[in-house]
Amino acid sequence: MLYLVMAIVAGLVGGLLAVGLQAGLLPHALIEAWAGGDTPGAMERIARRHGMMMVFFCALPALTGGFGNWFVPLLLRARALALPRLALAGWGLVAASFVAVLAGLSPALPAQVSLLALLGWCLGMLMQGICMVATVLNMGPMGQRLRDLPLFVWAQGLAGMMAVMVMPVMAGGLTRIWLGGGDISTHIDVLLHAFSGPEIALLLLPSIGIVSQVVETFCDRPLQMPRLVLGALVVMSVGGGSVWVHDLLHGGLAHLAAPSPAVQLGLIVVPVLVVLVAWAQTVRLGHMRASVPMEWAVGFVALLLAGSVMSLRPGGMADVHAATLYAAVFALFAGFYYWIGKMVGHVAPVGASRLHFGLTVGGTVLSLLAFHGAPGVLGAVLMGLSVLVFAGIVVQAGLRPGRPLPDNYWGPGARTAEWQVSSPAREKA
Repeated sequence: MLYLVMAIVAGLVGGLLAVGLQAGLLPHALIEAWAGGDTPGAMERIARRHGMMMVFFCALPALTGGFGNWFVPLLLRARALALPRLALAGWGLVAASFVAVLAGLSPALPAQVSLLALLGWCLGMLMQGICMVATVLNMGPMGQRLRDLPLFVWAQGLAGMMAVMVMPVMAGGLTRIWLGGGDISTHIDVLLHAFSGPEIALLLLPSIGIVSQVVETFCDRPLQMPRLVLGALVVMSVGGGSVWVHDLLHGGLAHLAAPSPAVQLGLIVVPVLVVLVAWAQTVRLGHMRASVPMEWAVGFVALLLAGSVMSLRPGGMADVHAATLYAAVFALFAGFYYWIGKMVGHVAPVGASRLHFGLTVGGTVLSLLAFHGAPGVLGAVLMGLSVLVFAGIVVQAGLRPGRPLPDNYWGPGARTAEWQVSSPAREKA
């Protein structure tokens, strides 16, 4: 729950920063202080800090530390995580890094603050990854085979395994930047650009796990082609992480600045297409029911398709990264509306939830098509309004007393173990 609260705060801060950047509302004095004679460069640096806020402190922590720590033990029928104190220490490091990144927005502080924040984030996410892998491997019922685990558990375990591979290497790169001196901000930007490859996979793995749960539930059908989907996730995780680590150690950051299109296609696009085919087959054989979580899942699929098409264009990786981040946000909201009753004891209001969905769709489409100009400003306004609506939903969920909900309030399509305990689940303890 701490991870989810931090992600909401980081999302609000990063979203407001993006709205101000997109709509031209940031204070002129701040941009001038950042510029140093290079105003376009300052705008790019502020945009990078916004991206850092959204990916490192909102999307990834919520997908893994939030929903992963909440529901992997429930799906395994375990009493708790394998290493709960390690998980709490990881959250503490990530939260402290978030505060340091906020402080680093001030041009009065040296670039070393941002570097230390990233180092703390790497260590915190490494602890979270170790805790998740240990939980998946050790906390299941006696005699349960790994291949029989729900896809959500597999996705969380593979994301944790990938974090264990790539976080120490990224921390090593940051340490080298610290020891090497020079223009630290430029070196950090180069490293963050190089990290975009595994970052996409780290966002997609838990997102695919969440959306698979939603698709199975609201199609009243088990996921089709589960072995192929699992193989695709393994390729995305182990393959993507190991190739990135090898290339970074062998060729350095310059080699990673423009990853091979063939590598991108094989490690990201092809596994995504396999997953999309499996979901399409599940929908075709099942009976899809309309619901708020399913609407967010459909938006996630649309953004995955858009990202796959963008990846085939020359120089389209920046657009792919933006589409992947938006897709991860849609998966986050799909998980939020799917499990909110299990977490707090009552579901979100349907009217406000669909208003939130409509505003987010409009803002996402306009932001992807045109970042600047009138469409970009309108997209920023819609995204800002969606943030306010979601904040109202969260406040209502936190303050309104829970109404009695059945254990399985989504019906017979929800077959996994978390729907066999009381709602909210914490009351069982």
